[in-house]
Amino acid sequence: MGAQDDRGQWIAGTETMRLVQHQGKLFASVEVWTDRPYFQGKGEQPWTGSEILVKESASAPWRLDRAFPRVIRLAAMTSATFIKDASGGRLDPPVTLLIASPSSPNSATWTRDDASGKWNASMIQEGLRGGLRSFCTHVDAVTQVQYLFGGAGAARTGSIFRAVYDPAAPGRIRWNEAPELSGTGRVMCMAEANGVLYAACGIISETASSGGLFRRVDGEKPTWELLWRWPHKIQEQGDEMEIMRGLTAIPDPKGGAHQVLLGTCNYPGVVYRIDPSPKLEVTTELDIHAYFAKAFGVPALRGPCLSAYNNFLPVTDPDTGEKVHLFGVWINPPGGHGTDLGRSAWYLIRHSDGSYGHGRVFDPDHPRPNPPRGLLSTRTIEVSPFPEDKGRTLYFGGYDPANIDSHNTAWIYKAALRPVESKKEGR
Repeated sequence: MGAQDDRGQWIAGTETMRLVQHQGKLFASVEVWTDRPYFQGKGEQPWTGSEILVKESASAPWRLDRAFPRVIRLAAMTSATFIKDASGGRLDPPVTLLIASPSSPNSATWTRDDASGKWNASMIQEGLRGGLRSFCTHVDAVTQVQYLFGGAGAARTGSIFRAVYDPAAPGRIRWNEAPELSGTGRVMCMAEANGVLYAACGIISETASSGGLFRRVDGEKPTWELLWRWPHKIQEQGDEMEIMRGLTAIPDPKGGAHQVLLGTCNYPGVVYRIDPSPKLEVTTELDIHAYFAKAFGVPALRGPCLSAYNNFLPVTDPDTGEKVHLFGVWINPPGGHGTDLGRSAWYLIRHSDGSYGHGRVFDPDHPRPNPPRGLLSTRTIEVSPFPEDKGRTLYFGGYDPANIDSHNTAWIYKAALRPVESKKEGR
């Protein structure tokens, strides 16, 4: 990125955080984390801050939909469907809103008015640092009220807030200023499984309540109970060794209607399968480092192993009907960034039986000339919402500055699925 759209507006950033389908369009959130030329006032383009981009059809260009000047991060965005109002009454028809959370001193979520294209703010809490990193909707099993939950994202000051749909409120979202849960690390992901809401909160100390996998106990006075704490390392700076990403509910591979959870941790670089009930059972389903070392034909790999930045994306193969889950990774292949492999980004494919394959994001005809680190990391994947693509096109976005000075490094690629005959022949 780093160019004008067809309306003369700059679209730029260091990392593409989210790709989201909404009302037949595709939206992308792009932020400017560690964009030093901007911070120093030396950029060759106007300051835009973090941005939301939109692609309105398969043939339409990406356009700037909303800029947040001087906002560095825009990590969370979701298309949320509300079926109930703040009193538990059913909405007919349901209401679907595109909601984003830019990080700013007075943190708010912003909701898109699809009729006008304008964005409206809904205040969360004065002075909330870091904005939100995750969203999830959930209907309280006792009160029957549907909530939008937001996981706050500042390291070592994590919390969970809740909001209701309110057509009279700014942005049609009304947040409860007091968090339901606080005192944890970053709340990177939440998921509903078997009608129960779960949240993965960064672990900030050896005090049991300071983080881990929590389960919400619904009711007039809801509570959160700690279910499990994954292996972790407490560090003075940074929290990648202490957080879980990608929490997603999937069918239990053992069969039946029961759901289990998937989540990943950079330390020790694995995918966990978590069966939360009736008796907690945690299975290490994949060692990501070992998997890619074998794929690249080397004894071992070193370096980062971030994965499932947002979620495990459910995808149905349009040819075979197979249901799989895709998630991005940051893994450094052997040979460094001077090779095509090293300049690529990667993703994993989880099959319903718990086996894995992988894919590569790279187009030799359109490689990123900047930076020398290549594409680096797949942060987000989405299926095309456009009817003419018939579910055969995937969009990928990413890069991860990792506190290294970066500029115009955010990227978005698309790829068409090969017909089943070509897949068998390996083309």
